[in-house]
Formats: sequence, C-alpha cells, structure tokens
Amino acid sequence: MSENAHHQEYFLRFGRHLKALRTSKNLSHRKLAAKCNVEFADIVRYEKGEINLTMKTLIELSIGLDIPLKELMDF
Repeated sequence: MSENAHHQEYFLRFGRHLKALRTSKNLSHRKLAAKCNVEFADIVRYEKGEINLTMKTLIELSIGLDIPLKELMDF
C-alpha cells in the first residue's frame, strides 16, 4: 500500500468516526459548526475523508462535540 493510500484510509476511518459521533449527538453539520470554530462545509469534507485536519481543528471538533480529544481520536 502506498503512503498516500495509507493516509487516505486513515482520513476515511476518521471521517466515519466523526460522523458517528456527530449523529449520536443529534447534530447536523451546521449545528456542530455553530458549536465550534469550524466551517460546516469543512466538517462535511472531513467526514468524507477528503481533506486533512489540523490539531486546532481536532480540538475545536472535540469542543463542539463536548467530548475529550482522546475520544475523538479513538477510531
């Protein structure tokens, strides 16, 4: 497996996990975006595994989901 494919697999796995967390809390993309400093369109892209995240974004998402960062990263 190439390095790029390996990275893409992690992006996809994280995206599925993020979506599961968001839907378990009955949050739309827009509602989650309103709770944190992340654009709703970017949240959609993260869930699809289309773009990479920064540490700042991970922290913002954990705040918006009201979960520890460790739980967000446990995928």
